[in-house]
Amino acid sequence: MDRTGWNARYAQREFVWSLTPNQTVVAETSHLKPGRALDLACGEGRNAVWLAQQGWQVSAVDFAETGLDKARQLASSRNVTVDWILADVTTYAPPPEAFELVLIAY
Repeated sequence: MDRTGWNARYAQREFVWSLTPNQTVVAETSHLKPGRALDLACGEGRNAVWLAQQGWQVSAVDFAETGLDKARQLASSRNVTVDWILADVTTYAPPPEAFELVLIAY
């Protein structure tokens, strides 16, 4: 789906995905020492917010403005800080060695 399609999908009132993190993300990261994490194609931010709640310093990238707006609201409601980046993950280039964890999950 393209940016226009995702923006339309995220524009609905309810969250497209649940507010709880992806269980694979939880299972694969719960035992890790928090560090710097990059969540690619973060959508509405549920995984990024959960990681921030676990003590990670999180940057999260998505190309859908409406998804990032909802992600910001979720982070605010959970009292966590995430660096939200509006960009296309197919062209976004993070700084070398900037992250200990990189994920893409829905």
